[in-house]
Amino acid sequence: MNRQVTPEDQSIEVWCFRLDESSKRVDQLIELLPDSEKQMKDRGVVPEIGLRATVARAGLRSILSHYLGAPAPSITLNIGEHGKPTLDGESIVFNLSHSESLAMVAITTTHSIGVDLERVRTDAPIEDLAVRCFSRRELSQWQSLPIQQRRTSFFHLWTQKESFVKAHGGGMTIPLHQFDCQVDPAGGGALLDSRIDGDDPANWSIIAGERTPMVRFAITYAGVDHKIVDVDPQQVGLSRW
Repeated sequence: MNRQVTPEDQSIEVWCFRLDESSKRVDQLIELLPDSEKQMKDRGVVPEIGLRATVARAGLRSILSHYLGAPAPSITLNIGEHGKPTLDGESIVFNLSHSESLAMVAITTTHSIGVDLERVRTDAPIEDLAVRCFSRRELSQWQSLPIQQRRTSFFHLWTQKESFVKAHGGGMTIPLHQFDCQVDPAGGGALLDSRIDGDDPANWSIIAGERTPMVRFAITYAGVDHKIVDVDPQQVGLSRW
């Protein structure tokens, strides 16, 4: 493939788009998928979830086509040992996350990257999840917060941990309690400590915050001082948030 467009050096281009498209537009987006992915929308217990995941994959292919100058269905995605997709023979690095009707794709040409997007759900069992997944340091800091702040803080921390696991490439083989991230949303994102063999927190950066008052996000990347650039998804036929 001949790349037609590249992100600026030391930049991460972020695409945010909607998944709740009209049925006509969904049919058009599905045509961007290879045959092996077209039937995925019919899998699973909840059809709506399968449909949104399909639109997210089609949106990702539309974005990658923009960078690579190749037809979306022809782009080869390799799935790594721990489930992370990568491009075949290309230096562009990407990651996708979606939550309910929203999706986010991050693109760079530098090093590993991971992104996580979460709606702040009022029905999520945050107390149980925090005890199971947070490190001792994180749990202590989180439990010391006023109760009314804990839900936002939970998703702020959760997105950082998920995005780090995705950027690292180890997937869910990495225990979430083996590293510490920033608990307080006012402090932004950060990898504060890592007890993963051979890992140095200084090698990673995390950007975390809110896209809307009820949607948290985090982007983890290898390196420092990357510039985040928001890209209009309408230029590839996707709908803005």
